[in-house]
Amino acid sequence: MYREAEYRERCRTRGLNAEATDAAVAAVEALESDVIDRDGRPVSISGTEVERHIASLTARGEAGPSTIVALARYFVVAGLDAIAIRLLAYLSPIGVLPAMAERLCMLEGEAVRNRVMAGVAVPAPGSPPEAYPPSTEAFVRALEDELGEARARLVLRWNVHGVPAEAFAEEREHYIAAASIDDWLVGFHQRQVAVLARHASDGTLWYEQKITPRVVDYVRNRPEVLGGARDGDRILVTKIPYDPERYLLTDDPVEKRRLACHCPLAASSISATDAGVPAIWCACSAGYEKFLFDVVFGEETEAEVLESVLAGDGRCRFSIKIPASVAARIPGTKTGGAEPGALL
Repeated sequence: MYREAEYRERCRTRGLNAEATDAAVAAVEALESDVIDRDGRPVSISGTEVERHIASLTARGEAGPSTIVALARYFVVAGLDAIAIRLLAYLSPIGVLPAMAERLCMLEGEAVRNRVMAGVAVPAPGSPPEAYPPSTEAFVRALEDELGEARARLVLRWNVHGVPAEAFAEEREHYIAAASIDDWLVGFHQRQVAVLARHASDGTLWYEQKITPRVVDYVRNRPEVLGGARDGDRILVTKIPYDPERYLLTDDPVEKRRLACHCPLAASSISATDAGVPAIWCACSAGYEKFLFDVVFGEETEAEVLESVLAGDGRCRFSIKIPASVAARIPGTKTGGAEPGALL
């Protein structure tokens, strides 16, 4: 296996035990035996060959998340980030529609869940992201027909990816220590810019994104991106584009919308005339965006979609309502003598 020692070390630093690491190596060796050329180096491999291999695994029911992660990690080690990024796009949609169905069942009951899901064929794990929009569209349209727009948005607007609150625990500490909400927002944005700058400097991926100095400057000059700008009792947030470097380089408005979209269950449906997946689906993204603020403020917040690429806008933008319990930390608000910590 190409760079096996380096690959095993990367697995170890990502928390895999010996058994899981051996399984990951086996997944890579199966790929190598299928598509790698004779010298054992993947430099000449094409994304098409890799996707053909995954299609074969999917047909046999063997393309689970751990296998896709193993292959994506291999291409990071091999220095082929473009293939790794593409494989991560395969990973992201797995389990989302079933999780939405379970939330629907919890909120509205099993009968409603069964009616909504009756016409939804969820792609098998390992299916390319382009396979998902028809299923997503069917789910969203059935959901809205069943519940109406307001209740459908409530179902969609949650932490569907199961991000743990611990992921934002450090930001909550920064918030508690800050003089005000505005001060925390400034610091939060600066910390995110610093993270991007490190990735631009060392060339490593930030999540599934390649970061360049141009991207760092773009974010640095826009406080709403990877941050937030307060407007009264609301915080305005603009999503960083999914593929920020290509987004900044293209002048094609339709391509710009596709490159902005983080949702692999919907992005490929965006066209010059329409997005097949209804824009109400972006309530899911609002649920993701608000979760940071839920954790930081210590209670659930309200989130509204202001703009979205599925609705034809050039960006995705959200409004987060600051809870009344922490509103005294807005500069200029009278606190009645209470210390900020007493509000948390």
